[in-house]
Amino acid sequence: MAVNSGILRAATRLARPRVLVLGYHSVVENPQDTANTIRISHARASFEAQIGALARHFNPVTIEQVREFAAEGKPLPPRSAAVTFDDGFADNHDVATPILNRYGVPATFYIMVNAVDTGTPPWYARLNFAFNTTAVREWKHPENNRTFAIASDDGKKAALNVVWDLGAALAGAAQEQFIRQIEESLQVEPLDRKSGLMMNWDQVRALKNAGHTIGGHTLSHPNLAHVTEVDARAEIQGCKQRLDEKLGQPIQHFSYPHPALEPHWNQRTLQITREAGFKSAVLTTTGPVFSGEEPLSLKRIPAGKDFDGWIWRMERWFLQTGASSRLPG
Repeated sequence: MAVNSGILRAATRLARPRVLVLGYHSVVENPQDTANTIRISHARASFEAQIGALARHFNPVTIEQVREFAAEGKPLPPRSAAVTFDDGFADNHDVATPILNRYGVPATFYIMVNAVDTGTPPWYARLNFAFNTTAVREWKHPENNRTFAIASDDGKKAALNVVWDLGAALAGAAQEQFIRQIEESLQVEPLDRKSGLMMNWDQVRALKNAGHTIGGHTLSHPNLAHVTEVDARAEIQGCKQRLDEKLGQPIQHFSYPHPALEPHWNQRTLQITREAGFKSAVLTTTGPVFSGEEPLSLKRIPAGKDFDGWIWRMERWFLQTGASSRLPG
Protein backbone atom coordinates (compact mmCIF):
# COMPACT_ATOMS: atom_id res chain seq x y z
CA MET A 1 0.00 0.00 0.00
CA ALA A 2 1.44 3.36 -1.02
CA VAL A 3 1.65 5.89 1.82
CA ASN A 4 2.53 9.54 1.20
CA SER A 5 4.76 9.93 4.24
CA GLY A 6 5.22 13.69 3.77
CA ILE A 7 1.50 14.41 3.89
CA LEU A 8 0.99 12.01 6.79
CA ARG A 9 3.80 13.51 8.83
CA ALA A 10 2.46 17.04 8.27
CA ALA A 11 -1.03 15.95 9.31
CA THR A 12 0.32 14.18 12.37
CA ARG A 13 1.80 17.45 13.65
CA LEU A 14 -1.73 18.88 13.77
CA ALA A 15 -3.10 16.03 15.88
CA ARG A 16 -2.99 15.89 19.66
CA PRO A 17 0.34 14.30 20.77
CA ARG A 18 0.03 10.63 21.57
CA VAL A 19 2.02 7.41 21.69
CA LEU A 20 0.95 3.96 20.52
CA VAL A 21 1.66 0.81 22.52
CA LEU A 22 1.61 -2.28 20.29
CA GLY A 23 0.57 -5.63 21.72
CA TYR A 24 2.03 -8.99 20.56
CA HIS A 25 2.15 -12.48 22.03
CA SER A 26 4.14 -14.85 19.84
CA VAL A 27 6.25 -14.87 16.65
CA VAL A 28 6.90 -18.13 14.80
CA GLU A 29 7.96 -19.12 11.31
CA ASN A 30 4.54 -20.57 10.49
CA PRO A 31 1.52 -19.75 12.72
CA GLN A 32 -0.12 -23.02 11.67
CA ASP A 33 2.47 -24.72 13.90
CA THR A 34 0.90 -23.10 16.99
CA ALA A 35 -2.73 -23.07 15.83
CA ASN A 36 -3.64 -25.76 18.38
CA THR A 37 -1.92 -24.05 21.30
CA ILE A 38 -1.02 -20.34 21.32
CA ARG A 39 -3.43 -19.62 18.43
CA ILE A 40 -2.47 -15.92 18.19
CA SER A 41 1.07 -16.14 16.78
CA HIS A 42 2.47 -13.76 14.17
CA ALA A 43 4.44 -15.09 11.23
CA ARG A 44 8.13 -14.19 11.43
CA ALA A 45 8.08 -12.51 8.01
CA SER A 46 5.04 -10.39 8.93
CA PHE A 47 6.56 -9.38 12.26
CA GLU A 48 9.87 -8.41 10.65
CA ALA A 49 8.04 -6.27 8.07
CA GLN A 50 6.24 -4.46 10.88
CA ILE A 51 9.36 -3.91 12.98
CA GLY A 52 11.31 -2.73 9.94
CA ALA A 53 8.58 -0.21 9.14
CA LEU A 54 8.44 0.85 12.78
CA ALA A 55 12.17 1.59 12.74
CA ARG A 56 12.02 3.48 9.41
CA HIS A 57 8.77 5.43 9.64
CA PHE A 58 8.05 5.82 13.37
CA ASN A 59 9.98 6.46 16.58
CA PRO A 60 10.33 3.35 18.78
CA VAL A 61 10.30 4.11 22.52
CA THR A 62 10.35 2.13 25.77
CA ILE A 63 7.40 1.54 28.08
CA GLU A 64 9.16 3.72 30.67
CA GLN A 65 9.15 6.59 28.18
CA VAL A 66 5.43 5.96 27.64
CA ARG A 67 4.89 6.11 31.42
CA GLU A 68 6.82 9.38 31.69
CA PHE A 69 4.78 10.84 28.83
CA ALA A 70 1.46 9.81 30.42
CA ALA A 71 2.26 10.56 34.06
CA GLU A 72 4.64 13.51 33.82
CA GLY A 73 3.98 15.04 30.41
CA LYS A 74 7.56 14.39 29.32
CA PRO A 75 7.57 14.98 25.55
CA LEU A 76 8.18 12.22 23.03
CA PRO A 77 9.15 12.46 19.37
CA PRO A 78 6.19 12.56 16.97
CA ARG A 79 4.85 9.16 15.88
CA SER A 80 6.31 7.33 18.88
CA ALA A 81 5.38 3.69 19.45
CA ALA A 82 6.32 1.01 21.99
CA VAL A 83 6.40 -2.76 21.41
CA THR A 84 5.08 -5.15 24.06
CA PHE A 85 4.71 -8.93 24.39
CA ASP A 86 2.49 -10.83 26.81
CA ASP A 87 2.94 -14.24 28.50
CA GLY A 88 6.61 -15.21 28.04
CA PHE A 89 6.64 -17.61 25.10
CA ALA A 90 10.03 -19.02 24.09
CA ASP A 91 9.72 -17.65 20.58
CA ASN A 92 9.91 -14.14 22.07
CA HIS A 93 13.55 -14.94 22.85
CA ASP A 94 14.34 -17.18 19.88
CA VAL A 95 12.52 -15.46 17.00
CA ALA A 96 11.25 -11.98 17.93
CA THR A 97 14.23 -10.61 19.87
CA PRO A 98 16.86 -11.12 17.11
CA ILE A 99 14.59 -9.12 14.79
CA LEU A 100 14.05 -6.38 17.38
CA ASN A 101 17.79 -6.18 18.05
CA ARG A 102 18.63 -6.04 14.35
CA TYR A 103 16.42 -2.97 13.89
CA GLY A 104 17.31 -1.38 17.24
CA VAL A 105 13.74 -1.53 18.54
CA PRO A 106 13.28 -1.92 22.32
CA ALA A 107 10.44 -4.08 23.64
CA THR A 108 8.76 -4.95 26.91
CA PHE A 109 8.12 -8.60 27.75
CA TYR A 110 5.37 -9.17 30.32
CA ILE A 111 6.01 -12.49 32.04
CA MET A 112 3.39 -14.94 33.31
CA VAL A 113 5.46 -16.14 36.26
CA ASN A 114 4.07 -19.65 36.85
CA ALA A 115 4.46 -20.54 33.17
CA VAL A 116 8.14 -19.56 33.16
CA ASP A 117 8.73 -21.14 36.57
CA THR A 118 7.35 -24.54 35.52
CA GLY A 119 7.64 -24.47 31.72
CA THR A 120 3.91 -25.28 31.53
CA PRO A 121 2.08 -23.06 28.99
CA PRO A 122 -0.75 -20.72 30.05
CA TRP A 123 -4.05 -22.39 30.84
CA TYR A 124 -5.74 -20.99 27.74
CA ALA A 125 -3.11 -22.68 25.53
CA ARG A 126 -3.65 -25.93 27.41
CA LEU A 127 -7.39 -25.72 26.75
CA ASN A 128 -6.81 -24.98 23.07
CA PHE A 129 -4.57 -28.02 22.86
CA ALA A 130 -6.99 -30.28 24.74
CA PHE A 131 -10.02 -29.43 22.61
CA ASN A 132 -8.10 -29.43 19.33
CA THR A 133 -6.37 -32.79 19.82
CA THR A 134 -8.92 -34.90 21.71
CA ALA A 135 -10.54 -37.93 20.12
CA VAL A 136 -13.54 -37.49 22.41
CA ARG A 137 -16.59 -36.37 20.43
CA GLU A 138 -18.67 -34.76 23.20
CA TRP A 139 -17.90 -32.62 26.22
CA LYS A 140 -20.25 -31.98 29.13
CA HIS A 141 -20.34 -28.68 31.03
CA PRO A 142 -19.16 -29.43 34.60
CA GLU A 143 -21.87 -27.28 36.22
CA ASN A 144 -25.04 -27.48 34.13
CA ASN A 145 -24.37 -30.73 32.23
CA ARG A 146 -24.95 -29.06 28.86
CA THR A 147 -23.42 -31.28 26.18
CA PHE A 148 -21.28 -29.91 23.34
CA ALA A 149 -20.64 -31.87 20.14
CA ILE A 150 -16.96 -31.00 19.94
CA ALA A 151 -16.34 -33.20 16.90
CA SER A 152 -17.72 -30.28 14.87
CA ASP A 153 -15.93 -26.95 14.52
CA ASP A 154 -18.98 -25.01 15.73
CA GLY A 155 -19.42 -27.24 18.78
CA LYS A 156 -15.73 -27.02 19.64
CA LYS A 157 -15.78 -23.22 19.33
CA ALA A 158 -18.86 -22.97 21.56
CA ALA A 159 -17.27 -25.25 24.17
CA LEU A 160 -14.02 -23.28 24.16
CA ASN A 161 -15.92 -20.03 24.69
CA VAL A 162 -17.54 -21.59 27.76
CA VAL A 163 -14.33 -22.96 29.29
CA TRP A 164 -12.43 -19.73 28.64
CA ASP A 165 -15.06 -17.85 30.64
CA LEU A 166 -14.93 -20.42 33.44
CA GLY A 167 -11.13 -20.51 33.57
CA ALA A 168 -10.74 -16.74 33.45
CA ALA A 169 -12.61 -16.39 36.75
CA LEU A 170 -10.25 -18.79 38.55
CA ALA A 171 -6.71 -18.35 39.84
CA GLY A 172 -3.92 -20.47 41.22
CA ALA A 173 -4.75 -23.94 42.53
CA ALA A 174 -8.48 -23.70 41.67
CA GLN A 175 -7.63 -22.81 38.09
CA GLU A 176 -5.12 -25.66 37.83
CA GLN A 177 -7.65 -28.16 39.18
CA PHE A 178 -10.24 -26.97 36.65
CA ILE A 179 -7.84 -27.33 33.72
CA ARG A 180 -6.74 -30.81 34.83
CA GLN A 181 -10.36 -31.94 35.09
CA ILE A 182 -10.97 -30.86 31.51
CA GLU A 183 -7.78 -32.54 30.27
CA GLU A 184 -8.85 -35.76 31.98
CA SER A 185 -12.41 -35.58 30.64
CA LEU A 186 -11.04 -35.11 27.11
CA GLN A 187 -8.52 -37.91 27.62
CA VAL A 188 -5.50 -35.92 26.46
CA GLU A 189 -1.95 -35.79 27.74
CA PRO A 190 -1.48 -32.39 29.41
CA LEU A 191 0.51 -29.78 27.53
CA ASP A 192 3.55 -29.31 29.76
CA ARG A 193 7.18 -28.17 29.73
CA LYS A 194 8.01 -30.77 27.04
CA SER A 195 6.12 -28.56 24.58
CA GLY A 196 9.02 -26.07 24.72
CA LEU A 197 6.58 -23.19 24.37
CA MET A 198 7.79 -21.12 27.34
CA MET A 199 10.96 -19.19 28.10
CA ASN A 200 13.08 -20.15 31.08
CA TRP A 201 14.56 -17.66 33.54
CA ASP A 202 17.93 -17.61 31.80
CA GLN A 203 16.20 -16.50 28.59
CA VAL A 204 14.20 -13.86 30.44
CA ARG A 205 17.42 -12.53 31.94
CA ALA A 206 19.03 -12.54 28.48
CA LEU A 207 16.28 -10.23 27.23
CA LYS A 208 16.89 -7.87 30.15
CA ASN A 209 20.65 -7.95 29.54
CA ALA A 210 20.06 -7.09 25.87
CA GLY A 211 18.39 -3.85 26.95
CA HIS A 212 14.75 -4.87 26.82
CA THR A 213 12.27 -4.32 29.65
CA ILE A 214 10.76 -7.13 31.72
CA GLY A 215 7.30 -6.65 33.19
CA GLY A 216 4.77 -8.69 35.15
CA HIS A 217 1.70 -10.53 33.85
CA THR A 218 0.42 -12.19 37.07
CA LEU A 219 1.22 -15.67 38.34
CA SER A 220 -1.50 -17.76 36.64
CA HIS A 221 -3.16 -15.43 34.08
CA PRO A 222 -6.69 -14.97 35.46
CA ASN A 223 -9.01 -12.07 34.68
CA LEU A 224 -8.19 -9.97 37.74
CA ALA A 225 -11.55 -8.18 37.74
CA HIS A 226 -13.38 -11.51 38.14
CA VAL A 227 -11.43 -13.17 40.95
CA THR A 228 -11.62 -12.43 44.67
CA GLU A 229 -9.65 -9.55 46.13
CA VAL A 230 -7.47 -12.08 47.97
CA ASP A 231 -6.65 -13.83 44.69
CA ALA A 232 -6.09 -10.54 42.87
CA ARG A 233 -3.59 -9.43 45.52
CA ALA A 234 -1.82 -12.77 45.45
CA GLU A 235 -1.56 -12.70 41.66
CA ILE A 236 -0.30 -9.12 41.38
CA GLN A 237 1.94 -8.94 44.45
CA GLY A 238 3.23 -12.49 44.06
CA CYS A 239 4.11 -11.83 40.44
CA LYS A 240 6.14 -8.75 41.33
CA GLN A 241 7.91 -10.41 44.24
CA ARG A 242 8.93 -13.39 42.14
CA LEU A 243 10.17 -11.25 39.25
CA ASP A 244 12.12 -8.96 41.60
CA GLU A 245 13.74 -12.03 43.12
CA LYS A 246 14.60 -13.78 39.85
CA LEU A 247 15.89 -10.67 38.07
CA GLY A 248 17.60 -8.96 40.98
CA GLN A 249 15.92 -5.59 40.53
CA PRO A 250 12.51 -3.98 41.09
CA ILE A 251 10.12 -4.71 38.20
CA GLN A 252 8.01 -1.63 37.57
CA HIS A 253 5.71 -2.43 34.66
CA PHE A 254 2.64 -4.68 34.46
CA SER A 255 0.19 -6.03 31.89
CA TYR A 256 -3.39 -7.02 32.71
CA PRO A 257 -4.32 -10.48 31.40
CA HIS A 258 -7.51 -10.59 29.36
CA PRO A 259 -8.16 -14.27 28.54
CA ALA A 260 -11.97 -13.85 28.58
CA LEU A 261 -14.80 -11.93 30.29
CA GLU A 262 -15.34 -8.19 30.64
CA PRO A 263 -14.03 -6.02 32.18
CA HIS A 264 -10.43 -7.10 32.68
CA TRP A 265 -9.51 -4.42 35.24
CA ASN A 266 -11.25 -2.04 37.64
CA GLN A 267 -10.41 0.55 40.28
CA ARG A 268 -9.77 -2.17 42.88
CA THR A 269 -7.20 -3.95 40.73
CA LEU A 270 -5.64 -0.61 39.78
CA GLN A 271 -5.16 0.21 43.46
CA ILE A 272 -3.66 -3.23 44.18
CA THR A 273 -1.28 -2.78 41.27
CA ARG A 274 -0.20 0.60 42.63
CA GLU A 275 0.25 -0.77 46.16
CA ALA A 276 2.37 -3.63 44.80
CA GLY A 277 4.85 -1.08 43.46
CA PHE A 278 4.14 -1.13 39.73
CA LYS A 279 4.55 2.25 38.00
CA SER A 280 2.67 1.44 34.79
CA ALA A 281 0.16 -1.11 33.58
CA VAL A 282 -1.12 -1.81 30.08
CA LEU A 283 -4.59 -2.97 29.10
CA THR A 284 -6.11 -4.66 26.06
CA THR A 285 -8.48 -1.70 25.67
CA THR A 286 -7.75 -0.29 22.23
CA GLY A 287 -6.48 3.23 21.73
CA PRO A 288 -3.50 5.60 21.90
CA VAL A 289 -1.95 6.96 25.09
CA PHE A 290 -2.24 10.69 25.73
CA SER A 291 -0.32 12.90 28.13
CA GLY A 292 -2.04 13.23 31.50
CA GLU A 293 -3.61 9.77 31.48
CA GLU A 294 -3.38 7.28 34.36
CA PRO A 295 -0.15 5.31 33.82
CA LEU A 296 -1.69 2.23 35.47
CA SER A 297 -4.34 1.91 32.74
CA LEU A 298 -2.53 2.49 29.45
CA LYS A 299 -4.35 1.50 26.27
CA ARG A 300 -2.73 -0.62 23.58
CA ILE A 301 -3.13 -1.29 19.86
CA PRO A 302 -3.44 -4.97 18.87
CA ALA A 303 -0.80 -5.69 16.23
CA GLY A 304 -2.67 -7.12 13.26
CA LYS A 305 -1.00 -9.75 11.13
CA ASP A 306 -1.53 -8.15 7.71
CA PHE A 307 1.22 -5.62 6.97
CA ASP A 308 -0.81 -3.20 4.82
CA GLY A 309 -3.63 -3.20 7.35
CA TRP A 310 -1.16 -2.74 10.20
CA ILE A 311 0.56 0.33 8.77
CA TRP A 312 -2.74 1.87 7.68
CA ARG A 313 -4.15 1.53 11.21
CA MET A 314 -0.96 2.99 12.65
CA GLU A 315 -1.24 6.04 10.42
CA ARG A 316 -4.92 6.52 11.23
CA TRP A 317 -4.29 6.34 14.97
CA PHE A 318 -1.66 9.07 14.66
CA LEU A 319 -3.99 11.21 12.54
CA GLN A 320 -7.01 10.82 14.82
CA THR A 321 -7.94 14.16 16.41
CA GLY A 322 -10.04 12.99 19.37
CA ALA A 323 -9.34 10.89 22.43
CA SER A 324 -11.76 8.08 21.64
CA SER A 325 -10.57 4.51 22.23
CA ARG A 326 -12.38 3.35 19.10
CA LEU A 327 -10.57 3.16 15.79
CA PRO A 328 -12.17 5.70 13.41
CA GLY A 329 -14.12 4.24 10.50
